[in-house]
Amino acid sequence: MQVQAINKITGEVAEFEVSDLSSLMSAYAAAQEYEKVATSLKNQLKKVLPKYLDEFGRSEVLNGRQFKTTTVQRMTYDKAVLRQVLDEDTYDQFMKPEKTKIDKYLAENLEHLGDVSTKLRQAMIADGTPYSVTKLEKLDREY
Repeated sequence: MQVQAINKITGEVAEFEVSDLSSLMSAYAAAQEYEKVATSLKNQLKKVLPKYLDEFGRSEVLNGRQFKTTTVQRMTYDKAVLRQVLDEDTYDQFMKPEKTKIDKYLAENLEHLGDVSTKLRQAMIADGTPYSVTKLEKLDREY
């Protein structure tokens, strides 16, 4: 099977013949490197960008393109205020346990909690929509 992608700006064609597991792994590894190169280039270019932006975070329009930089600040509700204005059942509907923080707490307090950690882990429920992650991992030793 032939796979390819074309860089619309440079015309560069990335093309791979995938006929077996070995060629699939090689092509995937190359794609991972292209991704790293693109990220590195964008990060370097972002450092140069500020000198071309006006006070509103915009560059001049050139060839039908323009840089726009915006600062995003995510907001959330104050739990103390939520407790004050909502009844307990309603409040509980909106409080989502933070698994990472709970895992850390359990690990740090395992001696004091006894079997609480086991009970909590056995009672875990699915959260969100399942998704798939594909990784090509480089193992420590060669086969």
